[in-house]
Amino acid sequence: MRRTVAMLSIIAALSLALAAPVGAKSFGTIYAEGDAYRTFGTPAHVDPGTGTDPIVAFSNFDQGGVAEFAPGQGSHGGRWMVYVATWVNPGDAHLLTDYDEVMALVGSGDLTIERVPGADFRCPVLPNA
Repeated sequence: MRRTVAMLSIIAALSLALAAPVGAKSFGTIYAEGDAYRTFGTPAHVDPGTGTDPIVAFSNFDQGGVAEFAPGQGSHGGRWMVYVATWVNPGDAHLLTDYDEVMALVGSGDLTIERVPGADFRCPVLPNA
């Protein structure tokens, strides 16, 4: 139960940070293919479970999300399909910037991952300038 509450808090914070109105100039970072990208929120509605671009948030390590697609590389416009990853041993936690690296750590048992359809959101991604 405690893990669920913590995960929901993280998802809520991620959603608020990344889905704030553009006028609020709330920017965050999403990593894809080893690069950092800026993000900003839009008021576009995304029904739960309808995200198309996988993105991973972390429940027990403070870092930006890790997306499978970078802008222009097969993405669907930042309609994020949210997963939450948890480091099995928090002492092993470190910055991850590539989706394939995240999935390799899931495969090796270093991370657990859970799909959270209610956290799906829309958020454009821009290159860092």
